[in-house]
Amino acid sequence: MPAAALLRSARINRGVTQRALAASCRIHQPGISAIESGAEDATVGRLDGILAHLGSRLTIIPTTLRAAWEVATDIGVHLAVKDERSAWREIIQLNDDLRRVDGATRVALVINPPAPTGDVRFDALIAGVIDCALTDDALPLPTWLQESKYTLSEPWDVEEVPSLRRDARRNTPAPLVLHGIYLDRSVLVSV
Repeated sequence: MPAAALLRSARINRGVTQRALAASCRIHQPGISAIESGAEDATVGRLDGILAHLGSRLTIIPTTLRAAWEVATDIGVHLAVKDERSAWREIIQLNDDLRRVDGATRVALVINPPAPTGDVRFDALIAGVIDCALTDDALPLPTWLQESKYTLSEPWDVEEVPSLRRDARRNTPAPLVLHGIYLDRSVLVSV
């Protein structure tokens, strides 16, 4: 993932403006903007230094799978162009990827909170999928999963067909329900 998306995601998750981050780093705001827009590619050292001001750091995870924050960024891109089908494919791929790696790697891939996708339903769905993938194997949950922005105030019955919706309500894993999502577990598995 390019430095642009990494920095933007970390900054947004901390609720810091480009101007405030630039002031903290003692650089000009256009420098932050240039990195986030992709106009300038930061070196590893520079990016790590900027991330330190956000209370984060770069690290290597022994996998080629995307972290949850990267998936959320990609889902946001799909949703911005009204491509909900591709956003769903990303959700299913996230679930598949988390299920196929060891526990430590799974936790590492989800430790950083995802930036908003532009649709609170998908934000809660990402959190619910992650919560299920960790809870099923009694793995530690990142604290960001408990933030209210990852739980819908009104439940989302993903299934639109009434008879299937009733089945989904019965077969939704508890961690998904905690995030306000009703979705049969089988829907998340790719075929």
